[in-house]
Amino acid sequence: MRDYEVLYIVRADFDDEKVQDAVKRVNTLIERSGGTAERTNLWGKRKLAYEVKHQKEGAYVLQDFQLEPDRVPELEAGLKITEEVLRHLIVRKPEKVVATPVVTPPPAEVVLEPVAVESEAAGRSSRPDRVDREEA
Repeated sequence: MRDYEVLYIVRADFDDEKVQDAVKRVNTLIERSGGTAERTNLWGKRKLAYEVKHQKEGAYVLQDFQLEPDRVPELEAGLKITEEVLRHLIVRKPEKVVATPVVTPPPAEVVLEPVAVESEAAGRSSRPDRVDREEA
């Protein structure tokens, strides 16, 4: 089972008791789909960005749940026909990363190689007059 969250908007003309009934109905839909409802967060009434089904406000609810991935379309179909829910969005939560101990690699070996030092005489032999004599 994977972790999901659904954010849905309930009609704003409902009182708190009817909003709670809508939350229970969504929880029932999750359980009928084979999932388990975990945490419900009521955000309260807020103004919508645009009018939805002749509503300018809605009560926002964020619900965390676990469900098999192949059962998500069934849950979405149930939310679409629920009259209390204006809009909904189901999102898969990121997988929980198991903290593994970080192993730092050992420091790279530093190998010092001797650098060949040329003598000063060999370094000055690049004078043009000397090169001409050697070639001639």
